[in-house]
Amino acid sequence: MSSFPTRQERIHLDGRTLEGGGQLVRIALALSTITGRPITIDHIRGNRTGKKGLKASHLAAIKYLADVSGSAVSGAEVGSSSLTYHPPPNAETCVRQNGEINIHLPTAGSISLVFQALYPYLLHTAGCLSDEESEPQPVRMSITGGTNVSFSPSYDYISQVLVPNFARVGLPPLAVHLEKRGWATGPFSLGKMTFVIHPMGRNQESPYGFPRVDLDGYPRGKITQIDVTVLAPDTSLFGGSDQHTDRKKGNSQTSDDTSQSTTIRQFIEYETMRMLRTRLRRIPSSIVKQGSAGPPARLYGNDEIVPINLHVSERTHHRPHIYILIVAHTSNGFKLGRDALFGAQDQNSQRKTGGRKGRPTDDRSIALELVERCVDDFVRELYDPGLQSTSEGHQPCVDEHMRDQLVIFEALGKSTSTCEVDGKGKEDEGYYSLHTQTARWVCEQMLGVEW
Repeated sequence: MSSFPTRQERIHLDGRTLEGGGQLVRIALALSTITGRPITIDHIRGNRTGKKGLKASHLAAIKYLADVSGSAVSGAEVGSSSLTYHPPPNAETCVRQNGEINIHLPTAGSISLVFQALYPYLLHTAGCLSDEESEPQPVRMSITGGTNVSFSPSYDYISQVLVPNFARVGLPPLAVHLEKRGWATGPFSLGKMTFVIHPMGRNQESPYGFPRVDLDGYPRGKITQIDVTVLAPDTSLFGGSDQHTDRKKGNSQTSDDTSQSTTIRQFIEYETMRMLRTRLRRIPSSIVKQGSAGPPARLYGNDEIVPINLHVSERTHHRPHIYILIVAHTSNGFKLGRDALFGAQDQNSQRKTGGRKGRPTDDRSIALELVERCVDDFVRELYDPGLQSTSEGHQPCVDEHMRDQLVIFEALGKSTSTCEVDGKGKEDEGYYSLHTQTARWVCEQMLGVEW
């Protein structure tokens, strides 16, 4: 580990670096507040298409961190392309706020992205004691905003993937509760999530007390079970067919009365299971743990190569409120997730459809496109022939989107006395997304860490 910048040395970050989005801002804010090092960020979200600069979710995190730490801020307004954040020199300030934090976003902005910006600092200070306490107490943080929002972790991903993975790498217990769903697509809807953050034991070997997170020690496990979450309306499928109703006759979750029209939710459930079974047969058998047996599951067939469980099937009330999450359980205790939200297309999907022009408009075609995108992304996460490691490194133990969220904890938990080893047994960086590369770059600039 190289020498740290001094506490008063201002660090300048170019917001266009690598991925050039909001993640750079969130990580820099968290690290600045924890370390007491002032920062200036220019060209904020400079690589984004459309509107650039700060969003409301960024401002909510900035306002809380600045208020709780007594930091001085300039440029904190929606659309601002430059921000200067100057925390007090003493970054060890303990702020309890009676263990209750409430944050309200004015729109259905992502709750999870606000949480990402605040969580490292709250972990850092959660162990502080008030005069009335004999031992540290959990901190409750409630955030009002969007729970299912484009290009951000959903409540379902957080509860099923992020929380268990955090626990698996040694972070303290974290609980998340859904009070109400809030959607960024379709009719305006604000939701609410509550996080219960337990204090961490102080690691005396790391400068900031965080536990050591060493992902190099966890190769990718084999798949033992797959869970599927479907959120969709129970309205009749426009553009559906009687053939589909006949094919799923006998499914305990649908009516035996084939005269009843298929709903959008039923159609998505069936097609997700069908596509999963088909696609999974194409991957190498070494990816799946043979003879794996999960708990009793609600299955659509008995020909899966791994148990597939319809984990959550929830009714929504508007056609645009459609979401799918597929989660793989692995033999070493980690979870891998991929999801798809109606109205949120990735770049690959946009290239396939040419953007909005020519996109399907009937329910059946829309649902099929969403299911296919989710299943293909999930299977590619399990096995991507174009990314097979050619070095001595191994594939990360978590999925692509989870990987970048662990970077800040890896950096904060690094020991000043740790000797770096050679590349044997380490992760293959060829699997790293731009988000992961960006997160590592910010931590290098802020903490002086070497990977």
